Amino acid sequence: MSPVPGVLYRRTMEGKATAASTMGSVKSATLSLLLLTFSLYVADSYHSKDLQKLGCESCTLGKNDLFSLYGPVYQCQGCCFSRAFPTPLTTLETMESRKNITSEATCCVARSSYEVVVAGIVVRNHTDCHCSTCKYHKI
Repeated sequence: MSPVPGVLYRRTMEGKATAASTMGSVKSATLSLLLLTFSLYVADSYHSKDLQKLGCESCTLGKNDLFSLYGPVYQCQGCCFSRAFPTPLTTLETMESRKNITSEATCCVARSSYEVVVAGIVVRNHTDCHCSTCKYHKI
């Protein structure tokens, strides 16, 4: 067997040289390097985001990058108020379908908006936002 430059060989019990152990360590090093690269990519993507926005910011207008290809489209985003608490016993007794937990919430909704067409899709462009009753609570 002629040696290949850059490959380390080891002798087996029969005296033949193999590169199996070297190839195993090369695969392991490649996998480790790939995992390190992916980890650095994830860490960098979190770093590039505004760290103050990782929590829940207040209800404001925010530019929707997906629909802002031909002009700015703004939509309401952010948090308002929500809480959950045990249902009072007196209320629980009068319920048709009993729920042990009661929740209250307000959502960030548009106070005023108008329709725009972006790539054939009708989108609401919000002009003002406020905290109000959540749509799914009105049903």
